[in-house]
Amino acid sequence: MSMTRLKLNYFIALISSSITVFSVSAQTVSTPIVGFNKPSFPAGNSAHTATFVKANVFQGAATSSTANSLTVSSATFGSLAPAGGLPTHYVKITSGAMEGYVLDILSNTSTSVTVDGNLSTAGSTPSFVIRPHVKASDLFVGNTSLSPGSDTLTLFNDNGTSTVLLWAGIDSPTGWIDPISEAIQDAVVYPGQGFLLTSQSSGSFTSTGTVETSPVVVPLYSGAVNLVTRANPSVDPKSLQSINLGQDMAVGTDTVEFLATNGSLASAGVYLWAGTDGFIDALSEMPTSVTVGSSQVLNVTVIQPTTWKVSPPTINP
Repeated sequence: MSMTRLKLNYFIALISSSITVFSVSAQTVSTPIVGFNKPSFPAGNSAHTATFVKANVFQGAATSSTANSLTVSSATFGSLAPAGGLPTHYVKITSGAMEGYVLDILSNTSTSVTVDGNLSTAGSTPSFVIRPHVKASDLFVGNTSLSPGSDTLTLFNDNGTSTVLLWAGIDSPTGWIDPISEAIQDAVVYPGQGFLLTSQSSGSFTSTGTVETSPVVVPLYSGAVNLVTRANPSVDPKSLQSINLGQDMAVGTDTVEFLATNGSLASAGVYLWAGTDGFIDALSEMPTSVTVGSSQVLNVTVIQPTTWKVSPPTINP
């Protein structure tokens, strides 16, 4: 069993829209494709994602850039700064060498944004969009399926730690509190990121928003639990071999684990990246034709930090 799988079991044992619009001149915003679904969950442990994103508040090209900022000389950005200890908006690069990369906005002026990340390879005038983040409070607003004081949501961080939120229902404006301090809490669910839900009873939650129309680069961290997903609202499963997941993984060591959906979150198969042979069954070492559901969450283990460039629902695969 991998260390990442042990870590996931350890964390399980421990825990066992309104869209803000900003005025921006000289921009092009395409009509979004709006979506809705209502994923169900069993009693116990289950993995989920935010299937949709929020609508763009800006779409265009930078007139100049630095290693950590983008400027649009004609823009009139409103406040995009973090609030309540969390980033409120992010930049997603939509052209060039960094196409698909998602970077939190740290601060902004009326014509520029400063991001948490390195843009040095993005080019001098990359195209990009700005969107509000999807948060746990967005996904479970008004939810009546969860049990206050017992049900939790867990997000796994890049440094191997986790963020746990306890459902408080109407007793918190976000629905969530810190399980230790009982302070009001919320959390960002990044594009392509999965989260763990631990619930006493079965239920469902509502996911609404716009459909992603360009690739998303999902980070994969070493020494951390990587719950990741295609985040595709369609019902069309795809072959594990065809979703571009293995392209930047290490041959003979990096794995993809499927998780049971019956509340146990037990391993339902582990597949090893074999390079030109694609993914093979980690036990039998035989080729596999296993498929990945549209919003199925996978547990990916890597020995070195890398990425997965996920195609949008509008592109096959």
